[in-house]
Amino acid sequence: MEHVTEDDLLDLASGRQLLGDTPEIESHLADCPACSGLLSTLIVDEPRADRAGTTLGPYRLDGLIGAGGMGEVYRAWDTRLHRHVAVKVLRDPDAQRVAAEARAAATISHPNVVTVHDTGSVDGVAYVVSELVLGESLRSMIDRGVSRGPASALAIQLAKGLAAAHAQGVVHRDLKPENLLVADGTLKILDFGLAKVAAPDVEATEPGTLIGTAGYLAPEQARGEPADARSDLFAAGAILYELFTGRRAFAGATFAERLSAVLRDTPPAFDDPASPLVLRCLDKDPAKRFQSATDLGWALEGLAAPAAPARRTGVSRRTFLAGATATGLGGVLLGRLLVARPAAPEPPAFRQLTFRQGRVGRARLTPDGDSIVYAAAWDGAPLAVHAMRLAGGGARVLPLPSAEVLAISARGELALSLDHRYLDGLAQRGQLALAPLEGGTPRALGVDVQDADFTPDGELAIVRRDRGRFVLESPIGHVLFAGGWLAQMRVSPDGGAIACCVYDNSTDDSGDLVVVDRRSGAVRTVGARWSSIDGVAWDGDRLWVSASQTGGNNAVRLLDLDGRELRALPSVGRLRLHDAVRGELAVAHVDGRLHLAARPPGGTSEVELGLADVSLLGTLSADGRKIAFLEIGDVDVANGAYLRPTDGGPAVRLGAAMPHDIGPRGVLATDRTGLVAFPERAGQPLPIAVDLERIGWAQWAPGDAVVLMGAAAGRKMRLWRLAGGRLTPLTEEGVYGRPVVAPDGRVAVIANDQLLVITDTPRVVGPFVDDAVCSWNASGLYVRSKTLPIRIRRVDPETGAQAAVREVMPPPIGLRGVSSFASNGDAYAYSYVQEASRLYAVKA
Repeated sequence: MEHVTEDDLLDLASGRQLLGDTPEIESHLADCPACSGLLSTLIVDEPRADRAGTTLGPYRLDGLIGAGGMGEVYRAWDTRLHRHVAVKVLRDPDAQRVAAEARAAATISHPNVVTVHDTGSVDGVAYVVSELVLGESLRSMIDRGVSRGPASALAIQLAKGLAAAHAQGVVHRDLKPENLLVADGTLKILDFGLAKVAAPDVEATEPGTLIGTAGYLAPEQARGEPADARSDLFAAGAILYELFTGRRAFAGATFAERLSAVLRDTPPAFDDPASPLVLRCLDKDPAKRFQSATDLGWALEGLAAPAAPARRTGVSRRTFLAGATATGLGGVLLGRLLVARPAAPEPPAFRQLTFRQGRVGRARLTPDGDSIVYAAAWDGAPLAVHAMRLAGGGARVLPLPSAEVLAISARGELALSLDHRYLDGLAQRGQLALAPLEGGTPRALGVDVQDADFTPDGELAIVRRDRGRFVLESPIGHVLFAGGWLAQMRVSPDGGAIACCVYDNSTDDSGDLVVVDRRSGAVRTVGARWSSIDGVAWDGDRLWVSASQTGGNNAVRLLDLDGRELRALPSVGRLRLHDAVRGELAVAHVDGRLHLAARPPGGTSEVELGLADVSLLGTLSADGRKIAFLEIGDVDVANGAYLRPTDGGPAVRLGAAMPHDIGPRGVLATDRTGLVAFPERAGQPLPIAVDLERIGWAQWAPGDAVVLMGAAAGRKMRLWRLAGGRLTPLTEEGVYGRPVVAPDGRVAVIANDQLLVITDTPRVVGPFVDDAVCSWNASGLYVRSKTLPIRIRRVDPETGAQAAVREVMPPPIGLRGVSSFASNGDAYAYSYVQEASRLYAVKA
């Protein structure tokens, strides 16, 4: 167009008109400095009041820290909790909208994101309270100059903070160096979720900012289109460009000049390995950017990670919290420490195959290595079976019912698991069925299995659950091997052996890798006591595994049958191996969290209660008002046992232990010394002497008694009663489970798919398959299903009659299973695994 009227510019400045609705004006502004400069003068900042010396609710505002378009930030004192905080006084008077945005931001718990503590409104003045970070802005650091090493470390932290927020569905929308603080080398992102609190169309965080800051806001934001996580990645790219080069990606003296540069220009490459990653973030097309901050962080860490020596041993977090072995700690499922690994002579090429939000189930390469078949649950939908040629082309959904992929035969037949579901923890089951590789109606074989694989001659080997234990059968019906929890079973190419992982229980993936001879049943341990192992595939007479010796960031390793490591692929974060055929590997990059949620008594909604990325529920108090839980995440809170109200009140750390029960005598737990009781308020833990080699779950009983799961030296697990220092067995050896204790001292447990009620001796009430006991209080005995949705029922302990109480279903996107659950019939609490994974093809 030839010219833009003053009315056009006024409409843009006031937000009555958006650039995205007027492409001809957008084009004109990109080429006309006069009009773009005039537009920048029309957006005028408002005067700001200084509230230092006043109070807002319980917060005393001591001094102004800074001001921006959203409001003023004050250093303040919390008169209730006696701590220094930062209070942002917001210009938006809509307190309800402010509180909603701040609540979203408060769900983010990560060391690279400033924590939101509280929100409120006094006399129409809305405010948000967050942790007080005394540091230097990234803008100030960039102005001074940042060397390559620190710049790389800060870039990785920015990506990790964004990934944590995006995992909670929170988008920043106004990332810029001024919103990033660095204290003692740790980068913190400020104002998450608050940019949207500002006026929906025009926001003056500096003169002329349209829901973002010119030079950092993405092109789609400049056009008035909705912002998503990829818009934050564009802003991150602009920040990283400036961090690495010292110059702005989109420069200009005025807002409009910088806006024009965003819409028009492509920054030049710079001399650093990070250059292509940064420029990918700055692509005008959101579809061509990194699709997640997790992927960006992974790529940046891959550039920064030095070669490491071969596998090392050390004290894992499991060892630190020894004594909880029967329950599993869950932490290694989701850890984020960089694994130690040997350097590969030539880094393998990772090619991403999936891009959608959700979880990849299992993936198998076809026998010729040309294609991959995998199950995936995208966007909260059920598992669907997909196929893709590795040479190119998109994935197609096969005409099959919802199923998990188990194996592909040499003849091109699929082994599937129909009605596939998770049991307690990570154990799974479903109906075994066969189908043609191209899809069709599966033929069910009438047996429930967890794993299955074809032998070279087309027979099936399976792993299934049988009377409380897991068995390896080959052929079906012939038991070769049995254990606590068996998984990741694969048949060798010559059919002579079967590799399998052996775990203590299904809530902890630390275990051993064994090879079982198909003819003799002889068992050979290839790798013992991996901190985490969750993938196995044969390569001739060698084995690829995804495992780690410490923590939970599994690397893909090649082992010989003596357990010697021959090779390890470089990795950042957690990799899960799915298959290997002729030098081609199918590998998933996994990012997940063990959430902790509860519904308090009389509540209508759930409250997120975890402090970090791995929060494992221990117990719910009898009144439903408190939980005890284990933190084992990689965050800036101390790992260990915590006590917290179910309504979301402050958490109190008890110590380095796994909590089991809350009672009048405190929190019953196990630590490295054995059984202990922690006072709820103050005082030292009290040791409880018990002469058992292994201690599992423990519960308070009337009087001074404790009911616990344990094993005497050299014997199998069973239930015991400890009273007056004396141990009395309650069940036979090998008969055990997590018990509950009634107010009158009776004990209930589901063991080997039977509900037992124990007074002096066990009495079988009836079969309860895939169930666990929840609690036994004055209102009754409660049992819940292990499969999803969780169904809570009240059970008559005499007759076994059941009455439905409620159903609980965790958020479906990325859901992998429930690790721990407790309910008193009204209130409930549980931990569940939520996982995001992306599938890659790797040339090894």
